[in-house]
Amino acid sequence: MIFLIGFAVAALYQLGYMSVQWDEMPHLYGATMLSRGQTWDYMTTYGYYPPIFDLVTTGFFQIFGATQVAGRLVAVTFSLLAIVLLYEFTKRTYGQRNALITSIILGTMPGFFWLSRVTMLETMLVFFFTLVMFAFYSWITKDSNKALIFSGLALGIGVLAKYQIIVAAIAMLLSILFLSRKRLKLSLTKFLIICGIAVLVVVPWFVMIYHYDGVTKFQTLQYVMSEGGQDRPAYSNRFQPIPVYYLVEMAWPFNDIAVHPISLPIFALGLCGLGLFAYRRKRQDIFFLTWFVVVYVFFTLIPNRQWRYVTPLFPILAISAACFIMFLYSRVHAWKPRQIGIKGDRTKKLAGTLSILIIASAVAYASYDSYQMTVRDQIHIPIQEATDYLANHLEPNQSAVLVCSFNLLDQDMFRFYLPSNMSQDQIWQYPALAVDSFTPNFNIAEFVNLCQQRNVKYIILYDFGINTQFFNSTLDYTQVKTMIANTGRFGDPKDQPFWGDFNGWMGHRIFLVRFLG
Repeated sequence: MIFLIGFAVAALYQLGYMSVQWDEMPHLYGATMLSRGQTWDYMTTYGYYPPIFDLVTTGFFQIFGATQVAGRLVAVTFSLLAIVLLYEFTKRTYGQRNALITSIILGTMPGFFWLSRVTMLETMLVFFFTLVMFAFYSWITKDSNKALIFSGLALGIGVLAKYQIIVAAIAMLLSILFLSRKRLKLSLTKFLIICGIAVLVVVPWFVMIYHYDGVTKFQTLQYVMSEGGQDRPAYSNRFQPIPVYYLVEMAWPFNDIAVHPISLPIFALGLCGLGLFAYRRKRQDIFFLTWFVVVYVFFTLIPNRQWRYVTPLFPILAISAACFIMFLYSRVHAWKPRQIGIKGDRTKKLAGTLSILIIASAVAYASYDSYQMTVRDQIHIPIQEATDYLANHLEPNQSAVLVCSFNLLDQDMFRFYLPSNMSQDQIWQYPALAVDSFTPNFNIAEFVNLCQQRNVKYIILYDFGINTQFFNSTLDYTQVKTMIANTGRFGDPKDQPFWGDFNGWMGHRIFLVRFLG
């Protein structure tokens, strides 16, 4: 409880300060639509995402108001639930001491802590994946009909929380083959019941998708299920050879800063723990090792790779690290040193103290990594202030265009702060795709024509960086602003509001520039 309270306080600290991430917007703005009763708009815009997270976020909006803090509270809530659930799971399989260490290790993993502060699906993914495997393990060890039914319900609801949870079914099947050989036929028959229950839970959602948007949305659905499209091959192939990609990606995905989603000492302990599982091969060891291998191989085979996709491995590495720590401790505890110079019991105490210091240092290092990973994104961009100004200065037939959107600034972020009486079409962006993820095609003639057609009053500019080049391009923001200025059709000295501060070469300011027509 002390650790959970500390984790909650740290996760909630300045929760609303960090600017919204691109991947948060489908859930923040989608839940805003649902809370306003705009079901059709939601289904035709964001209906390809699994609905559970957005429904829960809508509930939080109804209670706390439609703010980014309320949306991020969902992630905080499910991260706490995931820690509690993993504690209970580990306690039933390896005992209470292992469970306590496992919970602390998971909670201090930098990637897990960072995800607990953003409106993204991964904390819910960790919770439901763990819940599915917990329910299944309870069934396979006790053969309870209640656990069987609950496994199917958990799998179905989990798929509606994150489609990729379906990979848990593969881990279940292999676990049956490894752990239930004596009653294999009966277990496989009951496994089909689990799958049938899951299908019954999931099918109504896909029927709704078809009802609202026909087959067109299923193409986007395929994109989401495959964790993105062909826009990410450069990122997904950074580490070679591919089979060891995630061994590097889980520990060191950032080139610009030494921050690790899983800190290196914990990662090493976790891998040693997996080796211990493979060596001693207890029933629960085989189960968790199967879980790890299936998830690792599945997401390695998917063409697009990113450390967030394999967060279901985080609980396994926390468990294996804790088990390896307790294995070492048991060896020290059972050690009977010879009397050489000093008393043997004193040597034993020194060895035990050293072990505790190593463990405490590893957790402290992970906590420091969590701080570093969080503080690097503690950037505040004054989107709400700029949106409030636009809401008070745009007529119903006028619009504003965001120039060159990227991860921390897109049209939906402005739409999220627009009052409900304004049309979302009054804020749009050019080019249509993010310039830090897609090669941009900025045509100044087309841009001016679109400004005329959509009756633009303001263009929205940002301190993107003096010479920061866009994705896979030699074009940068300075060149774009020069093209805009050279048209002579933008800028009114009497109406040039801006918000934010300038820090070094990278500012966090938003500028509104009048379009002169």
